[in-house]
Amino acid sequence: MQKEIFYRISFPEKQAHYCEIEITLKENKSPEIIFSMPVWAPGSYLIREFSRNVDNVYAESAEGKILLTEKLSKNTWKVSAEGESEFTFRYRVYCNELTVRTSCVNSEHAFISSSGVFMFAEGMQDCRCTLEIDMPHEWSSVSTGMDRVSENTFTAENYDVFIDSPLEIGNQTILEFSINGVSHYICLAGKGNYDGDKLVNDFRKIAEEQIKFFGGEILYRHYTYIINLVEKGGGGLEHLNSFAVQIPRLNFSDKKLYNKFLGLVSHEFFHLWNVKRIRPVELGPFDYNKENYTRGLWVAEGWTSYFDNVFIRRAGLINDEDYFGFLAHEYNDVMRFSGRYHQSLADSSFDAWIKFYRKDENYNNTQISYYTKGALVALILNLEIIKNTDGKRCLDDAMRILYDDFRRDSSKGYTQQRIREVCEAVNGRDIDEFWEKYVEGKDELPMEEYLDLAGLKVEDTADSAQSFLGIESRTENGNLVITKVLAGGSAYISGLNFKDEIISMDGYRVNENNAKNILSGKKTGDTVKFIVGRDGLIKEINVILAEPFPMFEVKRKETVTDNQEKIFSKWIYG
Repeated sequence: MQKEIFYRISFPEKQAHYCEIEITLKENKSPEIIFSMPVWAPGSYLIREFSRNVDNVYAESAEGKILLTEKLSKNTWKVSAEGESEFTFRYRVYCNELTVRTSCVNSEHAFISSSGVFMFAEGMQDCRCTLEIDMPHEWSSVSTGMDRVSENTFTAENYDVFIDSPLEIGNQTILEFSINGVSHYICLAGKGNYDGDKLVNDFRKIAEEQIKFFGGEILYRHYTYIINLVEKGGGGLEHLNSFAVQIPRLNFSDKKLYNKFLGLVSHEFFHLWNVKRIRPVELGPFDYNKENYTRGLWVAEGWTSYFDNVFIRRAGLINDEDYFGFLAHEYNDVMRFSGRYHQSLADSSFDAWIKFYRKDENYNNTQISYYTKGALVALILNLEIIKNTDGKRCLDDAMRILYDDFRRDSSKGYTQQRIREVCEAVNGRDIDEFWEKYVEGKDELPMEEYLDLAGLKVEDTADSAQSFLGIESRTENGNLVITKVLAGGSAYISGLNFKDEIISMDGYRVNENNAKNILSGKKTGDTVKFIVGRDGLIKEINVILAEPFPMFEVKRKETVTDNQEKIFSKWIYG
């Protein structure tokens, strides 16, 4: 049995966005070896067909003999290696998409999202993986969650850990801090207006708060934060002892944008426990060749989206008003749109593979996010537990019980039934009705009722002139084009369409700056004559203004009872 597989990555054509990969087997006893490229990246539930970027595939023996290599499917190749105890499988990968889920190679640096670059030898996923990096002479640093063997050689105990370790290779800035003797590395790739001392301070506080939450145990030998500073973009992806995130390079000087970034840092770091250890039973061991369906993403991502901002509040990095702003964002993402009536949380989790990562112009009308609705359901479940236990217990306790499950048997994930059992144990009573309505069902979330328990209220602050139509738009070549039509809005009811170019309203030529003024003074029931361009033709559409779409804010009530303050304190501080 092969005990170790040797990988090598090099960049002879980095200016053309290529990396070259070698996979060497040194104790081969099999006549045929099948190599496969994953079709998806764990943590990002979409079939991405990474093998489309692969070419120049071949294999040769240690003596240089070319071996027969046959492609079997979209992402698998078979090497005929009978009699060859050692051989190398080679290919190159085109990498020109800088996201946290995909890879980018250029003259400045390489970000390698490993699941889309490194193939596995089928049946050998449990073998140790050793990676040698052939560094261009003008690059100086490698940042990764893997263990370092030597300057440019790294190792992982098996393939799962190997591809759960992205790499940033180049001349990145690396900041370092330690918690209980464990090193944490902040890797900053690109130019930005960050304050390094502040990043170290804030990242440390988030990590310390979350480690304390789970009893003080540190699960890793070292941790790496990979941050790509970009012109525009965002997002993050969790890994076993690292994460990869993106942030626009000039966002650090804007308080709201920086706080949002800290929320992302908190979110991805919390995944160390919730997802990478505490996981749905369906998410491990992974099948990299097809979808891995689960109804549990509302816990994996939704609960994480609830706790992420709670932790930056507990760490003192934001105040209550900042936190209410985060909560209002989640509230608006769910409660303004009709998708909440058409898709349950559990169904949203299951259908992530075909829906969530393929949002179109109709998304808000038919779907919800297991991130934001999951966070809202986590919140009202928390308040339900606090209420029913007179403030003695909360959702924190459920999370810790799930962590205890992992510590007892790390090989097993949780089922939806186990989530239900844990919540009922903490709550002290069944949650049958709650589960049927808000997890498996599509009932309206009684948010205002629950927020009132903690002395909070919701106010509609929408500007009717902006919210009457129920559309989203952008300017294309100087023209205002509809990008989204929201169900229940005036545009939807009256027949305005996605991709319509709005030429005029009530005889006024429209641009991105004057639409609000044209609608100013209008009220529900009024008719506005639209001239639009559609498919190369001019159409006239009379739009009858319906009720405006709301825009919600969450605020503290002017008068709060002692019990409301007690519940709020338990929610925020645990």
